[in-house]
Amino acid sequence: GLDYTLPVTLAIVLLLAVLVISYRQVIAAFPSGGGAYAVSKRHLGRPASLVAAASLTVDYVLNAAVGVSAGVAALTSAFPALYGSRVWLCLAVLAVITGVNLIGVAESARVFIVPTLLFILAIVIVIISGLLRSHPVVPPVGHLPSTVEAVGLLLLLKAFASGCSALTGVEAIANAVPEFKRPRAHRAQHTEIMLGIILGLMLIGIAVLIKKFHITPSATTTTLAQLAAAGVGKNVLYYGIQLITTVLLALAANTSFGGLPVLASLLAKDNYLPHMFALQAERQVYRYGISVLAVFAAVLLVVARGNTQALIPVFAIGVFVGFTLSQTGMVRHWHEQHGPGWAGRAFINGFGAVLTTAALAIELVSKFTEGAWLVVIVIPLLVLFFE
Repeated sequence: GLDYTLPVTLAIVLLLAVLVISYRQVIAAFPSGGGAYAVSKRHLGRPASLVAAASLTVDYVLNAAVGVSAGVAALTSAFPALYGSRVWLCLAVLAVITGVNLIGVAESARVFIVPTLLFILAIVIVIISGLLRSHPVVPPVGHLPSTVEAVGLLLLLKAFASGCSALTGVEAIANAVPEFKRPRAHRAQHTEIMLGIILGLMLIGIAVLIKKFHITPSATTTTLAQLAAAGVGKNVLYYGIQLITTVLLALAANTSFGGLPVLASLLAKDNYLPHMFALQAERQVYRYGISVLAVFAAVLLVVARGNTQALIPVFAIGVFVGFTLSQTGMVRHWHEQHGPGWAGRAFINGFGAVLTTAALAIELVSKFTEGAWLVVIVIPLLVLFFE
């Protein structure tokens, strides 16, 4: 089944490309932010907008928890002695991220620039060193049971559904356009394109190395840690890569801290949340949104015991609901605008809607018994709460 890693990854990258192009159009059409919520509110009506808001809220909370737990997993892969303390480490990391965001959104963005660039460099080193080697420096530690089983469609669909978790940050830029410097829409569009290019290349490079070195799952060591050891060996560079991966994956949770408070403020202005969520403290900080997000993410981390794999089954479902509603609403947007080139733009968003609807169906069917049922319950409850 591992032979299908690259084809499945290429399918995910294709979906990524369509989403990036689609959301670039969303940014241009809705420069005030809000993403799926704003699009659905204007073009699909109130019920659809509340479903979009609820699904994005669920995804933002899950993203914060998954980002932190994945970062700590990278740390415990390098230092196995810390594995037993992973829950406390997760809570400590979450507290730091929350504190930085309470200081100010712009300040938090500056703090995260250097770790982001270092992480990109680290992954480039891992991929290039792995491609240049004919044999791994350190053999992979993961292993699979020796069984003979046909690779069925369900297995491939489950792999695709799990991999789609990598796409859950695509919408965050469209949601948080007001946080960019002027010209906001132009900067946000540029960032969206760069995100797609960097993420796509990383996914393909990692998939190639997984197949080349026959990397298999391990309960205590992440796949990325195995690839780093295979490419550069277990030396100072290896531990440096793991530490910067820890920092960056943990800071991936910052996507939620940038997007959810803005979304909550829009909901508050529309009288779907208490008005305190629309209040901005000094340095344009939505403290209530940040605090509520931190509390719910902390609860998830404690319940899941800091285990990323326990959170993954329900991770991407919420955002794919938002993807589908956003793309569908954009088709109606271009049809109503009826300006030059509207048909081409509508086709792009329509194609995106078809793909994300298919991906959402795959997510629900393949992961329903693994925890997806919880999202099916929580989203309607949130909609009722908003009303």
